[in-house]
Amino acid sequence: MDPFQDSVTLALDTLTVALRPYVRKRLEDAFGDDWFEVARGSFRNDRTYGNLPADIDDWDAHALLSIMWDQWNAVFRQQLSLFERSLVAELRAFRNRWAHQRTFSFDDTYRLLDSVQRLLARIDADNTAHLGEIKFDLLRDEFGEAINAQARETENQRERWVTAFVYFMCCSVFVYLIPNAFAETLGELRWALTTAVAMCFGYLIYKRVRHRPVQVGPHECRRCRRIIYGTNCPYCSRTASFDADEFLGADGESSSQTLVRPGQPR
Repeated sequence: MDPFQDSVTLALDTLTVALRPYVRKRLEDAFGDDWFEVARGSFRNDRTYGNLPADIDDWDAHALLSIMWDQWNAVFRQQLSLFERSLVAELRAFRNRWAHQRTFSFDDTYRLLDSVQRLLARIDADNTAHLGEIKFDLLRDEFGEAINAQARETENQRERWVTAFVYFMCCSVFVYLIPNAFAETLGELRWALTTAVAMCFGYLIYKRVRHRPVQVGPHECRRCRRIIYGTNCPYCSRTASFDADEFLGADGESSSQTLVRPGQPR
């Protein structure tokens, strides 16, 4: 189970709903009544060409982003910049990874949410405030455990020094009383006893100061909600490998190559 699957799906759904009216309006302004045929032409080398729904409300993120990429010079470059073009390429790669049920890491998920939010803010889309809330929740879950661990360490350190101080005071009392209370009974042996007591308390103080309690045992992972037995979750630690083929453009050319030539005719 991918712990970030719900966040990724929600981000792509938000992107799809917000892009539909924007893409249609821009295509209609550029091509009039022929906008749908032009949109279909963006899939001339894809099986989507004959299966593109006539109703734009049925278009998914793949169709919308592919059309924006293919029709960039003719339609979208007048309003959007190369930065938004790079966001389109990035979001296409993320959508393809999601469609192939690839695993998303925390970094991938946060990057996807941020890219969706940036692109939709640039086209003045509405109802995107929840993306910021999801980003905040991700950060809280990701770094909350580290913050709690630091707080626990600070509290443990305070307790260690308090206990060490108590040991030191007890040691001082014994070191002072033994030579005086047992002077006649033990004679010269009182100094050996005093030294032994001081060494024992010194060892206890050293062990208490150096002790670091290990946080182990069954507990719930803050992100994937699974029961784990160590400090690192084996389910959340898996990261997806990078695949350069995910960034292939609609015409089979890599997006990195196309981006450096924005004026290239399509």
